[in-house]
Amino acid sequence: MQDKRSLIGTPRGLHLPLVALLGATLLVRVLTDNRSAPDSHHSGSLNLSGAIALLFILIAAGLLLQRRRGIRPTALAALWLCVWTAVAVDTSGASAETVREGVREASVIALAVIVYNARGAVTVSAATRLVQFVGFVPAVLAVYQIATDTGMDISGNIRSNGTFAHPNSAAMFFAIASATSLWLYLDSGRRRLDAALTTLFAAAMLTTFSIDGLAALVAMLVALGALRPGSLQAKGGPWLLAGLVVIAFVATPLGGHRIARASATNLAEANGSSLSWRLHKWKLLLPDWESSPVIGRGLGTTITEAGAPGNQYAGEPPHNEYVRSLVETGIVGLAILLGAIAVLIGRIVRLKSTSDTHRTGPPAEPALALVIVFGCLVNALADNTFLDSPTCYAAALIVIAVLSVPSAERRSHQEPSLSV
Repeated sequence: MQDKRSLIGTPRGLHLPLVALLGATLLVRVLTDNRSAPDSHHSGSLNLSGAIALLFILIAAGLLLQRRRGIRPTALAALWLCVWTAVAVDTSGASAETVREGVREASVIALAVIVYNARGAVTVSAATRLVQFVGFVPAVLAVYQIATDTGMDISGNIRSNGTFAHPNSAAMFFAIASATSLWLYLDSGRRRLDAALTTLFAAAMLTTFSIDGLAALVAMLVALGALRPGSLQAKGGPWLLAGLVVIAFVATPLGGHRIARASATNLAEANGSSLSWRLHKWKLLLPDWESSPVIGRGLGTTITEAGAPGNQYAGEPPHNEYVRSLVETGIVGLAILLGAIAVLIGRIVRLKSTSDTHRTGPPAEPALALVIVFGCLVNALADNTFLDSPTCYAAALIVIAVLSVPSAERRSHQEPSLSV
């Protein structure tokens, strides 16, 4: 007989509606990402993305009050956001524009709270399928854009962006979707659909011609192979795909040109490459950090600056999440943030150790979470990973789905059943 206690918290009948709601909301968010105004980061107006963020926060608050799961980490994350949003208000004054970044980051935490409190509703399988579902149309569109030369013009080069605001944003989302699809293919029955989606998302990432996205995807594929148990042959599939992706990127005229420009960057002078642009932007941010090195200038202060005619750096994001966090939250805030990431990784590693010890064949879900976290950390070295809400939502969806698997359910997959 089914244990009635398994129905407490999230009734089985609500599983499908909740997953459907998340799927529909994330799909709308992804399909309309490029509809936001170019200056949306330094604007206080409420647009569709802001409305979706508020929706996630309201749902999370209701679930948290009702289910009371994960109250302590949620309270600590909310406190961190409130403190450095208050610092931003002190730096720039109180306005909707000032608190915008705090609300956006709160929505990512809210999605994590929703998944964690809806225990059993958003399974790892459901989370990975949602990422595939919401990424399918943008990926197909990205391939169409490169075939018809109708992508986004970035410094005179046509690069695909699908439905995302920028090719770099699209690249990271496609990288996560490709690595996730490969994980599903390898650990969930080798379905042809997952193989096809792995190829589609990898191809879509290539059409963005994003070096940051390339690095993130390769890092995730290498990590996926390394974390897979078994022989070298079992690990070789992800590594082979990583090699093929690099070869395909370099073999294209634009991809090869971008790699060559980045490789030839002179650290002492700007040469027009994306790397030199980043280095100069980081240099310009140093005085801002030096003005408040301990607590920073507050959340969003690096991206709320208005653009200036003739100044290609004014109002542009830093293209490095570590530099951004250092300037916005200072040494203290960055240390707390890195500590929280270390705690998260430690929790996932412990789950993986337990899974590997008792594994009898179920999917290595903690390994997937580690792959996603590692890919985001690599991408954050040269991109605005955590400023892209769709990427953050996809990563949070999968990682928290892994962490929210009940211990009893995890053991039921790991241990032989004693029922007759």
